[in-house]
This record gives sequence, C-alpha cells and structure tokens, in this order.
Amino acid sequence: MSIFKLLAVTLISVVLTVVVKTYRPEMAVQTSIAAGATVLLMLVGQITGVLNMITDAVRSYGLNEEYFTVALKTAGIAYLAQLASQTCMDAGESALAAKVELGGRIMILALAAPVAFKILDLAIEAFQIR
Repeated sequence: MSIFKLLAVTLISVVLTVVVKTYRPEMAVQTSIAAGATVLLMLVGQITGVLNMITDAVRSYGLNEEYFTVALKTAGIAYLAQLASQTCMDAGESALAAKVELGGRIMILALAAPVAFKILDLAIEAFQIR
C-alpha cells in the first residue's frame, strides 16, 4: 500500500465527516469511527509484515521471546488505548477518554510487572546481593 492511498482515503474521510457533521451532526461520530476503522484495515498488511520481520529477528538472534511478546502487547495496548481515547475525544467525551487512557496504563503495568520482577531477580542473582 502506498502512502498516497492512505492520504487519499484519509482526506476523503475528513471531507465526508465534515459534510455529514454539517447536515446530520448525530451521524458524524459514526462516520469518523468508520473512517478510522477503514484506515486501520488498510494498515493491517503493513503491521503484519513488520511483526513477522521483528519475530524473525528475535528468533535469529536467540533472544527470549517472552520479553518480545510482552513488549509487543504493551505497544498494542498503548496504540489501541490511544485510538479509543481519541475516538472518545472526537465524540466530546473527554472524561471517558481519560478513563480509557488510565485503563490502558493499568493494563500495561499489569502486563509488564512480572517481566520487571524477573529482571530484578536476574540483577540480584548477577550481583549476588542475597
């Protein structure tokens, strides 16, 4: 997919959303969400390719895939929480957007905590602190 297709779809979506907002304001949020979903679907192929490339690199370097998986999940949660938050903001729900962002942060913390403790255990073991 080229950047020009992405830009074209995005610009057409913006114009469509503005026109819908002018004549049917109650439908503008749905139009914006549909446009956002369309753009994300256009990017799935690119995202899959990048993930495959990174996975192959992790395996070829012999790195621990558990840490890589946690890092990818963390990035995914951050992106999805940001997307949901921006959608809430577009709908005029800033309080709900803040809750979504907080929820994303808590989920990231819960996901990363076990890895952080494993790293701490490795450091303690390496420096023979106990």
